[in-house]
Amino acid sequence: MQGRENLVDELVREEEMTEEEYEPLILMFATERCAYPCADVAGLSKITYPPNVRLIRVRCCSMVPPNLVLEAFRKGVDGIIIGTCYPQDCAFKRGVERTRERMKKLAPKLREMGIEADRLRVEAICSVCTNVFKQVTEEMTEILKLLGPTPYAEARAKLHKEKEVG
Repeated sequence: MQGRENLVDELVREEEMTEEEYEPLILMFATERCAYPCADVAGLSKITYPPNVRLIRVRCCSMVPPNLVLEAFRKGVDGIIIGTCYPQDCAFKRGVERTRERMKKLAPKLREMGIEADRLRVEAICSVCTNVFKQVTEEMTEILKLLGPTPYAEARAKLHKEKEVG
């Protein structure tokens, strides 16, 4: 778990927020059997999708702990997509169901933090459905641009400055 939090720190440090145009930072936890290969196929096929999406490969979507999602928002991530397999394709039986249930239970905590529910999406993306991958990432980017930065945007700027100094 500690390793994943450090990975989130590193991804957030890489992103500088500029005053000119708000470009939301999207973190996508992508399953290694479906969403991650789809992103790879999209890249190899030269399909353009928003450059503000950062991928973290996970074995199964159910291995994304809710507290990691909350921590990513606290560190200034603007939106999170959990790219799952389709339920019938889940190698871990009920992984997709469990993930959807766990993320729904986060809604009260997100509200308490001042984070809109639309900033967290759980989406099934098959390994070759590049059109779905592109659509989901573009839609999320547009939604986040309308919502604007989270209350934790300063945390992201602080992490970025630490990177520049250190």
